[in-house]
Amino acid sequence: MQYKLINPSVIQENLMNNKELILQFLGLYQEQIPIDLRALKEAVTSEVHIEIANKAHHIKPTMEYIGAQTLREKLQQLEYAGKNGTEISHIHTLFLDIENEIWTLLQEIADYRCKP
Repeated sequence: MQYKLINPSVIQENLMNNKELILQFLGLYQEQIPIDLRALKEAVTSEVHIEIANKAHHIKPTMEYIGAQTLREKLQQLEYAGKNGTEISHIHTLFLDIENEIWTLLQEIADYRCKP
């Protein structure tokens, strides 16, 4: 499978090509990312700019570890939007894009974990 968001070579490099460690971390990400996404969604729904910025900031490092650079950049944009008091309608648009990509990301992680 060709991955759109994750980068297997980045994952392998970050986790020293240790298959067991990779499976363990990806399993944790599969559990944690939906929790973090829910918290971000709540912040966006409540329209509290600083909370939006904080929650977006919190998710960014995970994207770095799995090579999801474009998603990391979108979270960065959302973080800046929260910090700078950007119009909520724009924040909602950014969030919807991120939310859709995160579901794709989770599917990619699941697929990658199943690889021999």
